[in-house]
Amino acid sequence: MKILKIEFRNINSLRGTNLIDFTAEPFTTNSLFAITGPTGSGKSTILDVISLALFNQVPRLGKITRNEIISKGAILTRNQQEAFAKVTYESKSGIYTSHWSISTARTGNLREYELEIINEATGAVLDLKKSDVPAKNEELIGLNYNQFIKSVLLAQGEFAQFLKAKKDERGELLEKITGTGIYLSS
Repeated sequence: MKILKIEFRNINSLRGTNLIDFTAEPFTTNSLFAITGPTGSGKSTILDVISLALFNQVPRLGKITRNEIISKGAILTRNQQEAFAKVTYESKSGIYTSHWSISTARTGNLREYELEIINEATGAVLDLKKSDVPAKNEELIGLNYNQFIKSVLLAQGEFAQFLKAKKDERGELLEKITGTGIYLSS
């Protein structure tokens, strides 16, 4: 899996629409970059956006429901009427955009969230129930939620958690992340 774009609106403290396009400069000429900033600047929110769009879960909260957003005041930026999280990624089977969104009805009540996958080659929305989207992303990406989060946390610098994982889990995760499993003999 290669993330091509991250786009989001009104997620946590990051108000408005934001786009990170890895297919444009400065990312196309730099193979290494870092997400940096002071506490509260939105670094973890970017990671939340990715996992929310793909799996409808975030590491700090778990699975996201309308009631979870209402009770904890999470995800949707304060005093905003709508939010979305989109991740466009390339996998072995093509380019897809996974899109999570939520909005407020005219009555002021929060609607249920929406979750879908779009095949970018055809523009078609995959015929899935929203509850099936995380499993389809897992299939397309080749990593389940826990493996994906461990790989993100590894990249984020939480190396101690990775080292504490069982040997088999570390090996399997590294094989999936790096694609080296194809070189191992049975």
